[in-house]
Amino acid sequence: MTINVIKCLSQIASYLKVNPGKITLESSTAPTRSFNSTVITGFTSIIFQFLKESNCDITGLTGAEIRQWLEYCAVYILNADSAQSVEQILKELNDLLSSKTYLVAFQPSIADVTLFYCLHNIMANLSYLDKEKYLNVSRWFDNMQQDVSVRQKNKAVDFSTNYLTCVAPARH
Repeated sequence: MTINVIKCLSQIASYLKVNPGKITLESSTAPTRSFNSTVITGFTSIIFQFLKESNCDITGLTGAEIRQWLEYCAVYILNADSAQSVEQILKELNDLLSSKTYLVAFQPSIADVTLFYCLHNIMANLSYLDKEKYLNVSRWFDNMQQDVSVRQKNKAVDFSTNYLTCVAPARH
């Protein structure tokens, strides 16, 4: 979890064009950010401080919904330690995204950006069949990665469906 939390927060800082400062994670405690003699503890608190420093308005419609999604990322996704927990997360997100383009609003919010960074490694390691199984999450993720400022240096995840024609070729 340590690497994922620190990497996620660093990518959010980079996306918002703010200095991440020094981000640490002591054993199982919440992450801590030290910057300009200010210390902030907590995944969500750090992200909201990044937003404040960036003067960027991508919080979405309500701060409460954003906070819920940021906490979801911190508690569930960054702590997913088994295939079962990853599957449960993807199923929940797939159901939710069946009727939505983004998590909170009609445009990407900091919740979408955070979720993208939290899910990147998971999505990159899914099989093509699993990507099709979680079609709504795949659609959302592919949409988010099209924005180069969101994707940054992360490798684009392939959502090609040509794979299925190789695995199960049509017979005439």
